[in-house]
Amino acid sequence: MERMRNASEDAYKWLEDKEPKHWSRVFFKNPTLYDMLCNYICEAFNSAILNARDKLVLTFIEMVRNYLMKRFMRKRAELERWNHERCSKVFKFDEKVKLESNICRSDYCGNYKYQFQGHGDKQYVVDIENKPCTCSKWQLTGIPCIHGMSVMLNFNCNPI
Repeated sequence: MERMRNASEDAYKWLEDKEPKHWSRVFFKNPTLYDMLCNYICEAFNSAILNARDKLVLTFIEMVRNYLMKRFMRKRAELERWNHERCSKVFKFDEKVKLESNICRSDYCGNYKYQFQGHGDKQYVVDIENKPCTCSKWQLTGIPCIHGMSVMLNFNCNPI
């Protein structure tokens, strides 16, 4: 909270009135399997319909239909050019993991636990058997975090 106060006094005051269980990942339950706190889909949709918002209902629907048709065609063209087995987000994540696993160190601690040493003094404990990592991303999303994937690559564990 002190870092928040230093960054923005207004944000600090706004969060001060809210219970941390509503905005802090520490209090999130593990079965949520979602790693985003923002609703970007809603924001993206609102920006896409900005020009159509003040139109009559039929005109609005037609403008949204045209927007979606063009977007689908643009995405289809991108997909046809894509020549990898995995989608772009997973592909970029895999490349990041490969790079990270080459420059970071993992040590076996026993009982399927590994210590992942990142940049500087950052360290994480990864439990391959139970799938938690001290960064909590694996628990939140259900997808192995970069630390977990790096450990699995270094020790030839099955990442699935």
